[in-house]
Amino acid sequence: MTRHPSVSVVIATYNRRHILEKVLRALANQTCPRDRYEVIVVDDGSTDDTGSMVSSMMQAYPNIRYERIPHSGAAAARNAGLRLARGELIIFVDSDLIVLEDFIEAHLREHTGRAGLIVHGPVIHTPDPDNLSGARPKLADISHAFFATGNVSVSRAALFEAGLFDESFTEYGWEDLELGQRLRRLGLKVLRSNGPRGYHIKKSFSVADLPGTLDRERQRGRMALVYYRKWPIFKVRMEILLTPAFFGLVNLLCLGNWPSRPGTVRFLRWLEGRGHRTIVAFLVKIMMYKVYAEGMKEGLMANHII
Repeated sequence: MTRHPSVSVVIATYNRRHILEKVLRALANQTCPRDRYEVIVVDDGSTDDTGSMVSSMMQAYPNIRYERIPHSGAAAARNAGLRLARGELIIFVDSDLIVLEDFIEAHLREHTGRAGLIVHGPVIHTPDPDNLSGARPKLADISHAFFATGNVSVSRAALFEAGLFDESFTEYGWEDLELGQRLRRLGLKVLRSNGPRGYHIKKSFSVADLPGTLDRERQRGRMALVYYRKWPIFKVRMEILLTPAFFGLVNLLCLGNWPSRPGTVRFLRWLEGRGHRTIVAFLVKIMMYKVYAEGMKEGLMANHII
């Protein structure tokens, strides 16, 4: 009789082949015995040959499993992984999060003797995947959300009872927080543990990254209204910043519509070239607020919330 693993690590990924290989190697070399856990990679329609890399790793690590779906968003990808999962405990890990060798055992340890628990581990940000010991955890590295999928574990049974991720979240953002609302209603409790550490590989921002950054914020704005449509309550309205004060602040900070002017990006590159990274970060943050607000307005129309 085949023994099922007690833990399933679910990773949704899209076009992160290079860093995902490091993530998988870390997960394949755990202090937890390999027959006690499986790693499920769901490829959300990547175009960077992720499948070939994972297939190659599966030759050496048979507890890695792979599923490819058409590009549908993180919610659909995680649900595909959950339907494949055989473990009683699910650990969600982002596909750019490298973990230490005792990561799975640390999650398991927190659930031992406890039921109805969501365990959050810290997500420690670092630009260097080859020097994790140099990254120092900060208070902000532990999630303050009730449920966020960067580094979290919860029972498979609770996820299915809650109804899994809502696949109407087809773009970036909010699908995990929305599921958290349903898990909360089931009476689950949150434990924030420093044990199962994960290192989020995040390179230093460059102005060359600006188009992707702004596109992601616009998507996040649109998905915020999908979240609010499902949970039209004051707490969620405040969480997504759907307030006159936020829109008024954005209008004030963007007087003259300077973030959209052709010379703005040239000016940012000029500042970056002279080492004024703090000023660049401040101005980019304002630009992110602007496109997030625009995305929310698009979401208001699309979700018929006037």
